[in-house]
Amino acid sequence: MKKFLLAVTAITMLQTVNAQKETKYAKIYYKDVKAGNSDIEIIVDNAVSTDAETKFKLKIVNKTKDFLLYKPEESKFLIDGKEVKPTEKMKVIEPFSDNFVTVNIKGSYNTIKSYSYLIDGLYKVPASEKGIPTPDYMLPVNKNEFKTGDYVVKLDKLSKESDGTTLKLEVLYTGEKLGIIYPERTGVLMPDGKEYATLKPSGLLAKSGPVLLQKGEKETVTFKWDRMEGGRAMDMQKVDMLVKFNEMFTEGVPEKLNSETIKLEFDETTSNAKGK
Repeated sequence: MKKFLLAVTAITMLQTVNAQKETKYAKIYYKDVKAGNSDIEIIVDNAVSTDAETKFKLKIVNKTKDFLLYKPEESKFLIDGKEVKPTEKMKVIEPFSDNFVTVNIKGSYNTIKSYSYLIDGLYKVPASEKGIPTPDYMLPVNKNEFKTGDYVVKLDKLSKESDGTTLKLEVLYTGEKLGIIYPERTGVLMPDGKEYATLKPSGLLAKSGPVLLQKGEKETVTFKWDRMEGGRAMDMQKVDMLVKFNEMFTEGVPEKLNSETIKLEFDETTSNAKGK
């Protein structure tokens, strides 16, 4: 009996010592995760939990010729027996490109050593080459607003000078699909019978490439042409210019992709080095 009591006492003392040695972390770090297939790669890194929040960087690599959309609000954390949805805004991943979102939920999570994240809300949208037939647009402007398909287009600003022309149009999408517009497909027909492409945006804050619009969303699109050779006959301040939209206005149907669950696991080495 004495031996038994001594054994019980020893076990109790060992458990007490282990409990005292349980590390308390200000931050818990998690291992990086990669998932996906031949079309999409998903990378989760910089995952950390504190007494205020848990967050990570979710990077999506698009290996296809189609657009990808990610709607974080359709995903959810499976953490400590609860389901919590993020509130980040939709991200667009252009063909053969990548984009990321920092996923974040508030709350005390610096004791949670593992949890899961259900990635839902990923959509594929075919990149359309065929545009909605759209009438040419005369400069000087003969109308301030027009419709083409499910788009409503309004004149925002026009500067038509000898040194160059800048045209800004406000584009509103009213359809049930997804509006995809390609500003760089647009050109202007000049009196010499030639069509001149709009210049690509320049500068650190300039954005080029397609613009994606959901129902009710609008975007201001800028077209620009610099001074052209040809003297008075090509003086943009004096001559008529005919804007040709050239398949600029398109739309696509989003196709929802299968969801995928990833598991965030405790990174003890990093947590011990940086989280105490």
